Amino acid sequence: MIPESVFERTAVIETERLILRGPRKDDIYDVFAMKSDPLVTVPYCREPYTMTEQAVKWIASLEEGTKAKNAVMWFITIKGKGNVIGDCPLWNLDSESSCGELGYELNKAYWGKGIATEATSAIIDYGFKEMKLNRIEACPFSNNELSTSLLEKLGFTLEGRLRQRTFFRGKYFDQLYYGLLKEERKHGK
Repeated sequence: MIPESVFERTAVIETERLILRGPRKDDIYDVFAMKSDPLVTVPYCREPYTMTEQAVKWIASLEEGTKAKNAVMWFITIKGKGNVIGDCPLWNLDSESSCGELGYELNKAYWGKGIATEATSAIIDYGFKEMKLNRIEACPFSNNELSTSLLEKLGFTLEGRLRQRTFFRGKYFDQLYYGLLKEERKHGK
């Protein structure tokens, strides 16, 4: 069972270079900058944002997910700077089965610097230790090679493929299912 306390206030998590914190209403413009970039959104089979109102609605939906106890969202910031450069949720939480889905996206300007690895690794550790999760899964699309490489680096196992699961921009994409168990993380898989 996921402890109720994790939904009361998003924990601030510090890593060597990052501060992972809950969303704030004043993050709208940073979120819009990230989600309006097709290089960021297209690998997730999503169209880029065209209006800041979309960022406002998305942040509000995150708050609703936390209230409903099925999501916890962290925004990624660099220590010493306040701007949001990415996000990293554990969502689609199933308290009864102690599992959840890992998500992540990062502003293109910060790709290739190990930030996604550092942030997701910290969230995975938090999920297993503090949220008492037994399983964390991720479901990237087959066109998102950066995502699948990250998951494999973190020790996730490819468990399945839903063929032609999503139609986006005139093409079908497979959705991949990756999983990581708490016992595998402990043993450094």
